[in-house]
Amino acid sequence: TGTGSSQPNGISTASTLGVTAAATGAVTADELIDLETSVDTAYRMGAGWMFNDDTRGAIRKLKTSDLQYIWQPGLQDGQPDRMLGYPVTVNPDVAGMATGTIAVLFGQLTKYLLRDVMGVTLVQLNERYADAHQVGFIAIARFDSDLLDAGTNPVKNITMA
Repeated sequence: TGTGSSQPNGISTASTLGVTAAATGAVTADELIDLETSVDTAYRMGAGWMFNDDTRGAIRKLKTSDLQYIWQPGLQDGQPDRMLGYPVTVNPDVAGMATGTIAVLFGQLTKYLLRDVMGVTLVQLNERYADAHQVGFIAIARFDSDLLDAGTNPVKNITMA
């Protein structure tokens, strides 16, 4: 969820608009299908869904026009739940369905990478706290993250109305 400005760029902010939902607190099965088809076919193989648990609960209740649920629970051990044939990742950091939020992500989630710039550096501060008979420690780690996107938009989102 980072902004990319003095923070790592989050997958939600790095994704591209695929569909704007008609409602502020709900999505429809048609909007999910529209989001799926908005992603280039080259990125659909190995693609997946991402949203938070509250959104998951709302989506699990959606049905197609022939009254079939679009959600398919993973019946085999170790297999993820599937929606419209794609695996689902529940991420509590994705925003919920509210006005103007990015609530649903779809696409090649593996294109979002975390870059570890250096290992963790630990510094012991003896003198600074010596008057109080204490020792201080500082740990420093540098990293960044972003969506690898060469203008092809591998991850798209549904933004709520």
